[in-house]
Amino acid sequence: MIGGGGSSADPVLILGATGQIGRCLLRRLATAGRPAIAVCRRPEPALSPAADWLAADLAQPLDLAGRQPAAAIHATGAWLLPPQLPALEQAGVQRLVCFSSTSMLAKAASPSAEEREIARMLAAAEAAVAAGAIPWTLLRPALIYGLGLDRNVTAAAGFIRRWHCFPLGGPGKGLRQPVHADDLAAAALAALDLPAAEGGSFNLGGGETLSYRQMIQRIFETLGQHPRFLRLPFLARLPGSIGAVAARMEQDLAFDGGEFWRLAGIAPRRFLAGGSSDLGIA
Repeated sequence: MIGGGGSSADPVLILGATGQIGRCLLRRLATAGRPAIAVCRRPEPALSPAADWLAADLAQPLDLAGRQPAAAIHATGAWLLPPQLPALEQAGVQRLVCFSSTSMLAKAASPSAEEREIARMLAAAEAAVAAGAIPWTLLRPALIYGLGLDRNVTAAAGFIRRWHCFPLGGPGKGLRQPVHADDLAAAALAALDLPAAEGGSFNLGGGETLSYRQMIQRIFETLGQHPRFLRLPFLARLPGSIGAVAARMEQDLAFDGGEFWRLAGIAPRRFLAGGSSDLGIA
């Protein structure tokens, strides 16, 4: 046995296998030669031919059809995990890592009702995981990027590529800690075999802290463009999610003090250290 995550011959169950973290997990497990059970609605066996793919909608209780993973990593919306806990317990899962989000902290008091509901759902999911019988670790990523599949960094890059500028509702002073999906995959696999992480909740940011404006400027530079910002103060006064997003540009969302990275002995990479490939651009 290697910690609570089982031996290198025991399969790891990946819930949300085709998401950005899930893809990185499958790649790392394949490189290590460890079996993976990949769960998603629409399997993509080409992503990891050696994995055991299982088509399942996590909005419904999971049927593992006799599979017995030693460990499970939930790498999609945390609110989808609580209904699956009985199936994981029955299958004999010994260790569970669940990805939540720092949105639980950042959006709890949002002016957007939709965002407040997301924060509530995340908090409820975390409470259910913590109350379960399987030894757990909760990881709350900050702003995820790395494969061109995210809705923040990639969306900003797409806007810049099309319009060659970027709108700001203010000076863009709010702090950010963008974290690469592959670093998160490394964190989850480390947590499986890290006794100090059991029963812990950790906020995970990347290798540097930037202001929102600096983050967007880095995207411009990575795309080979001169940074050009448009100040549109009215954006933050708009109702609903648009106004909430604009107002959040000035909000500090740096929650990670580096505790987990120190425990795991991992140094997360600097923002866009991989160049345009980190934006999903070949």
